[in-house]
Amino acid sequence: MIKNKDKKLNLGIVGGGAKSWIGHVHRIASRFDDQYQIVAGVFSRDTKLSIKFGVSIGISKDRCYSNFKEMADKESKRNDGINVVSIMTPPASHQIIAEAFIDKNINIISDKPFAGNIEQAKKLYKKIKSNKKIKYVLTHNYSAYPMVREAKMLVEKGKIGKIEYVNVEYVQDWSGGNTITTKNMKKELKWKIDKNIVGTSAVLNEIGTHAYHLATYISGLKGKSIFADIKQISKKIKMDDNAQVMINFANGAKGMLWTSVMARGGVYGLRVRVFGTKGSLEWVQNDPGYLRHNPAKGAVRLLERGFHNAEFSKNFSRIKFGHPEGYLDAFANIYKEFASSLKNKTKKRYFYPNEDEGFETAKFINACKISSKQKKWVKI
Repeated sequence: MIKNKDKKLNLGIVGGGAKSWIGHVHRIASRFDDQYQIVAGVFSRDTKLSIKFGVSIGISKDRCYSNFKEMADKESKRNDGINVVSIMTPPASHQIIAEAFIDKNINIISDKPFAGNIEQAKKLYKKIKSNKKIKYVLTHNYSAYPMVREAKMLVEKGKIGKIEYVNVEYVQDWSGGNTITTKNMKKELKWKIDKNIVGTSAVLNEIGTHAYHLATYISGLKGKSIFADIKQISKKIKMDDNAQVMINFANGAKGMLWTSVMARGGVYGLRVRVFGTKGSLEWVQNDPGYLRHNPAKGAVRLLERGFHNAEFSKNFSRIKFGHPEGYLDAFANIYKEFASSLKNKTKKRYFYPNEDEGFETAKFINACKISSKQKKWVKI
């Protein structure tokens, strides 16, 4: 627990160097609400590059480290050491990096997915649960959009009745419209074709995990069993690029998930629809300020963030309705909430994704791989 609630949290970073797009997103998000100050980091395997970049963003040279183990050890011994570490490296490294800081009682903010594979996920989950001195947050940032949280509340309040169906899709085009071949695959896809880096499944670990989490986050349901059909680019390029998954939820509801990284012309198409006995909800990430509420009987309602009948969304809005709010704000909501949870002893309810949700998505991905290979239903 952080003793001085007014003091900014000392934040360390692993990953997210000069050429990292997601690193830029995390750094901006951490500064949105003046809750964190970035004081340490490892930004590259190359010590010189790590120091150069760290100094360029205002970090003291002696706190720009050569590797995460050195950083965890030295920062834990400082009186002004980091309170939190933010991990923004490829999937297969998340577990080992997080564990090094958990062992030093340093709180964790981790980019998704929870871990590279189910074995790593089990180890990390156990490690988190065994240390009561730390807290963990997973940046499934779409869960932090104001109207996603409005949708979650409407479901909890029974506004669409008992959930019967959930449909979610997340499609991208990593090829840039080009045909992926053995000659250009490394240039086009980089580390994503390496299972030792990307983990169990490229498409599921990178974006499918977001889709599944969003479906369960809004609906409040847990998956019970799945039937998955996963496609690879080709026999020569063994990278998962498409997954279609049928889901049985614990309450008897049915679900459909489609995710693809080779959907030509797909521009971050993330959409979720939740159907209940009283109506349905629909949210589209490309138009995030609105939530469509379709009652089983009566007129369709288009709810706008922070306006009239979307009161709950005001808790996560930084600007007035009528002005667009989006991706960076959602990331920042997670950073802000996590800071609050570290500073407050009260049993306030927080909405940021944690290790429980991370472990659930890891189990889902693992079950998908087994189901697709065996061509049968598999329990999650």
